[in-house]
Amino acid sequence: MRWQLTTCFIAMAVGFSYGLYQLSYEVQALEGELAGINREIEDNKQSIEILKAEWAYQNRPDTIQELTAKYLPLLLVAPYQVATFKDLPDRKMAPEVLEALDNPVPRRKPRFEWVYENEEEGTPSYTLASYGGNSVLQGQVK
Repeated sequence: MRWQLTTCFIAMAVGFSYGLYQLSYEVQALEGELAGINREIEDNKQSIEILKAEWAYQNRPDTIQELTAKYLPLLLVAPYQVATFKDLPDRKMAPEVLEALDNPVPRRKPRFEWVYENEEEGTPSYTLASYGGNSVLQGQVK
């Protein structure tokens, strides 16, 4: 019985040792992969800093002015190129559009309304009243 128990404990110790051995190599491989990813992150950060510097260089006013002069030659506008609205031809509209323009557009109710009071003295006074009944502004019409 002792012999079987000792053999079982030795087999378990060998199994655990082998498992820990495999685990340590797996951890080393993952650490190497992590180090590679961190190097890539640092390279990308450095590339971003370089791109920001290039962007700042390209956005200088003198550089933009040179590029616009080279690729966007702006010419002066001649007087005959300017037209008024009267010079434009009339557009023909579809009957559906004309019918839609004839229909009234529903409006929302105003939040305030003018309430006129005391028109007897020649200068009527007014009150800007909200729908809640609170008087907001009072004065005289000039």
